[in-house]
Amino acid sequence: MYFQALCKVLMILCVLVSSSRALEADAENVPCDITIQDSSNLTLNCSRRNIDEIPEKWPETLNNVDKDGHVLITFFNNTISNVSQIPAVPGKRVAISFKSNEIVDIEDDAFSNIERLVYLDLSNNYISGEVLRSEIFQGRYIDGIYGSIALETLNLGHNDIHSLDRYLFQYTPNLTRLYLNNNPIEILDHVTLLALSSAVNLQVLDLAKTDINSIPLDAFKGLTKLQQVDLSDNGFVTVPESLSLVGGSLKYLTFNNNPINQLNDDSFVGLTNLIELEVGENDYLEEVKSSTFSPLKNLRVLHLCHNRNLRYISHKAFLGLKDKWTLKEVYLDDNYLSELSPDLMPWNKLEILGMTGNNWLCNCELANIVTDQGAGAKFQIGEIPFCAAPMRLSGAYITNITLPYCPTLNSEPKNTRGFSLSNLKPKHILYSILAVALIACLGMLLGLLVNAVKSFYNKKIKSQPIRYININSDTSFA
Repeated sequence: MYFQALCKVLMILCVLVSSSRALEADAENVPCDITIQDSSNLTLNCSRRNIDEIPEKWPETLNNVDKDGHVLITFFNNTISNVSQIPAVPGKRVAISFKSNEIVDIEDDAFSNIERLVYLDLSNNYISGEVLRSEIFQGRYIDGIYGSIALETLNLGHNDIHSLDRYLFQYTPNLTRLYLNNNPIEILDHVTLLALSSAVNLQVLDLAKTDINSIPLDAFKGLTKLQQVDLSDNGFVTVPESLSLVGGSLKYLTFNNNPINQLNDDSFVGLTNLIELEVGENDYLEEVKSSTFSPLKNLRVLHLCHNRNLRYISHKAFLGLKDKWTLKEVYLDDNYLSELSPDLMPWNKLEILGMTGNNWLCNCELANIVTDQGAGAKFQIGEIPFCAAPMRLSGAYITNITLPYCPTLNSEPKNTRGFSLSNLKPKHILYSILAVALIACLGMLLGLLVNAVKSFYNKKIKSQPIRYININSDTSFA
């Protein structure tokens, strides 16, 4: 009986294992999903299919796309190691993603059949700088010349890139967005700078987490259209001066998690057209000095958050900007601030203000900012800061504090009667006369004392004058 039961269990297990393996085999052979919104928009989803090589042809449905249509093909999370030449794709704008594969090599002419390729994601692979070369992106070979492709966005993030080939972007004249984040670049060497400078239409450059700590002064030379730069999670101790070279076009700067100690009047020199600035998660940042933001004449959004040691912002940080104020959103959340000056900025001109996560001292100055200048109306719902001190107000919303002893919060009209002699009482007049007489007497006594001392000095202490004689004519020496 026992042996028969054991055999039945083993048979059931064998059936289950065989079934699971069959399901896995079927899953590996599941065709890519095709989603068609209309004749102008098609998505070919080949994600998580255990695909290890580029297909030789596409499903027939792909050919139904209108010639002006948009096509997205994604091979996300497969095991492709080599990108060979990709079959032609119809449509006016084509996007292909190879994110999270095992790519270590890309063949020449890999994208030459897709002249309208505008978006290419090669992130999260094992691509090195040696693999990246201009031949990868060259277009069709016609009349002895290689053409260009329409590539606008290239994502190379999370790879093994140390340097770029100087001719890498030779066949991508329309490149506007380049993501190099999370690569061990460390140093922007000469050939990398030549490669970057050749991408003259570049608008977005992501260099976050690339282990760089400096940028050569001429790094952005020729990039007159550069609008957005991300330098987060690197080793900068100051904001790179080289950014001023693109100050006329730069609109968005992200500068999070760098070991800077302070921001000062040199930090953002030349960035006159910057619209949004983000400086957060900088654990070493302690102070924002006078005139720090003065060059930012068009700034609209300021993120100064999550700097856990930031405890001081100068009341002149926005010096020269108050008459032509452009800031609409200011976020000061999760710092180590306890006080701010009422003169820091025109608080009533803001649209959004964030101040949560700080150690606010609820004193007269803060009450002035929140109540008199209307900052309390700029907090978003559920984002109202708390008082940390004094103890009697700890935990209270700063919008609820009332400090009647603060003169700036006293709305009652003050008595401003003018002064006249009729306001004086007789005793006041008497006290005044006695005080004048006393001062005069003391002055006379002091004068007499000084004269007496001088007289004594002249008679008793001061040396007699030296007399000179002619010993030849004096008879007492004869």
